[in-house]
Amino acid sequence: MTVTPQGLNGGRPTRTQPASSSSASSSSVSVAETGAIFSSAPAGEGALVVTVHGDIDMRSAPILADYVCSCVAEGQRVVFDLSDVGFFAIAGLQVFAALDDAVAEAGTSWCLVEGHPVYRLLEAANVVPAVRRFTSVASALG
Repeated sequence: MTVTPQGLNGGRPTRTQPASSSSASSSSVSVAETGAIFSSAPAGEGALVVTVHGDIDMRSAPILADYVCSCVAEGQRVVFDLSDVGFFAIAGLQVFAALDDAVAEAGTSWCLVEGHPVYRLLEAANVVPAVRRFTSVASALG
């Protein structure tokens, strides 16, 4: 699946998905104006890893929220990998709230793989997410 956010395509958001795709297929999104790249890939039985590279700020956070929530599927745990994020603004917290709602609706769960920028924001804002936090994808999957 490819997503082109509104404004980057000169029009409405565009989604394309190959005819043979399923919720377990890989996908990616590049947010040109911020340099953020989001991707997802199945990781064993019942897990999907959503990986984020680049900066999450007030421009990219809503796009990331839409992307990660679109990856949520019943019976599939989401491993949200933010270990390679270079900057994580307070606007990124809205992504966690949206993901909480999406997994609750789907009856599944998610966990967070955090890097230093995410850890630093959570500590500075005195926010403790209600999800398990890990330092690597391997430990989150293990």
